[in-house]
Amino acid sequence: MPFQYILANLLADLEGAVGALFFDESGETVDLASSELAPDDLRVLGAYLGISLRQLRRALDDTGAGVPHMLHVERSGLHVHAITLPEGYTLAVVQRPPALAARVRRGLEAAAAQITREVFSGDGG
Repeated sequence: MPFQYILANLLADLEGAVGALFFDESGETVDLASSELAPDDLRVLGAYLGISLRQLRRALDDTGAGVPHMLHVERSGLHVHAITLPEGYTLAVVQRPPALAARVRRGLEAAAAQITREVFSGDGG
């Protein structure tokens, strides 16, 4: 499956992107690409994002507020954008400022559509 190609393109297409990862519901990394961050740091980030998204899903479910689609976490010097995929999978990108949210969202949605076609369409690509 062409995850590395999709993730590398996401990095190349988004100015300031320094890492991208595709992970499952438990936060286990399926694949990643990095131009600057250590792969182990991205794996740890994926694990924590997985935990945070599970808790967010639970809280939203308990209140009847729906399901999360996109998460944006900003901290000094880095932005983390994550978009949910079918079956609990997530695609995330780490970017240095300035992070233009609309552009990141378009890039993530395009990459998410590619992964969804490859993994979840039922025809194997």
